[in-house]
Amino acid sequence: MFMQDTKAFAQAQPVDLDILLHNAARAQAGIVAGTRLEAASGWRPVESLMRGDAVYTLDGGLRQIVDIQREDMTPRRQLFVPGGALDNCAEMLLLPGQHVLLDADIAEEAFGSPLVLVPAAALAGYNGIAWQDGQERVEIVTLGFDEEEVVYGNTGAMLHCPATGQMEARETKSKFFTVLGMEQARAMVGILTHENPFALAA
Repeated sequence: MFMQDTKAFAQAQPVDLDILLHNAARAQAGIVAGTRLEAASGWRPVESLMRGDAVYTLDGGLRQIVDIQREDMTPRRQLFVPGGALDNCAEMLLLPGQHVLLDADIAEEAFGSPLVLVPAAALAGYNGIAWQDGQERVEIVTLGFDEEEVVYGNTGAMLHCPATGQMEARETKSKFFTVLGMEQARAMVGILTHENPFALAA
């Protein structure tokens, strides 16, 4: 997709479409409880945030949470992200449909910008990120802002949050970033893994 040389692509793992389509819209954009975000008062677990709190975003400014939705669920599967995999300081969990912002040179070559949004499911196998069966009921928190925002999870993972009007949407859209579908995202992650073979999980 991005290169004519098919050898540049690492072997992709099969994608279970049932997994991708299982979660409701709010869960797709939701952040798993325990993930810490930087608020005006310091780093706080996402589940402790409330409407009116302000958190730091990608553009460097504080943005006020104007809506917040909470859902208790037992995910069928989720992504385990070890510390450092996405510049996160500590391990964390992601839902398959949560979109993550990646900064990659290959994205700039293909799409004109190094910043692209990819579903977390596409990251399985990269930098030790791996599928994990959901075993416990967890709280999923969806933050809504006046406009879409990207917040930092566990200091470095860039997590997309919707504008309030998109909180119920079943498809992630963005006015500022290119949103990759699963096929495109897996192809790009395959290239990144090929460039750094030690990133591929055993």
